[in-house]
Amino acid sequence: MAERRVKDIYHKGVIFCRPQTPLQEVVRVMADTDVHAIVVAEKEGAEPMGVVSHTDAIAHYGEDLTKIRAADVMTPHVVTISEESTVSEAVKKMLEGHIHRLVVVNEEGVPVGILSTTDIIRDMRGSKWVWYMG
Repeated sequence: MAERRVKDIYHKGVIFCRPQTPLQEVVRVMADTDVHAIVVAEKEGAEPMGVVSHTDAIAHYGEDLTKIRAADVMTPHVVTISEESTVSEAVKKMLEGHIHRLVVVNEEGVPVGILSTTDIIRDMRGSKWVWYMG
């Protein structure tokens, strides 16, 4: 059996914000959409400048979020992976970089989704097992 590809398991679609977007808006979007990372770029489909994660955001708990911009809190080093890469390649990048998500890009290098550790865990689980809490 051929190894699975990133394109088989990642979350398709990317939520973008601009660098000057107030953190208050970033947090609202995260809460409303249950997204754990928002890509920072000058415009949708542009090269990512950074990523704002839940961890980046909660580091500013209790502060005036209207005065903090996405560019102030983003993780500036964006690690990407191709849709065509294998899941093993993605795992290696995550482990080596000590990161929990990768920005997935298409052949043109445009962000098209996010691959998270949760996506990989779900793929590892498959559909054979059901866990019952009780």
